[in-house]
Amino acid sequence: MTTDKPKWWQSWMVYALIGLLLTLGPYVGGYFLLGRYDSVPESPFDTSPVTVRQFDYQILGIVFGPLGWAEAKVRGVRVSLFTPGESDLYEPSW
Repeated sequence: MTTDKPKWWQSWMVYALIGLLLTLGPYVGGYFLLGRYDSVPESPFDTSPVTVRQFDYQILGIVFGPLGWAEAKVRGVRVSLFTPGESDLYEPSW
């Protein structure tokens, strides 16, 4: 009768995956909850709106910049992140 011991790296992979999921949830939730959301046309003749997310602090714009980029790519719309003194525009093209 043999007993197979789990490999040491298998348990670490599970812990790393759990840690990633536990940090990714609040990160994405913070992006949607901490910013004010609006969708406005860029000009009266433009049919594609710009999604605007406005954050109160500049550090939030820095932290959530990668999610603004991902939102532009996934949704296929322009996303603009506004913070005091700075704004970033992310295009949907790959």
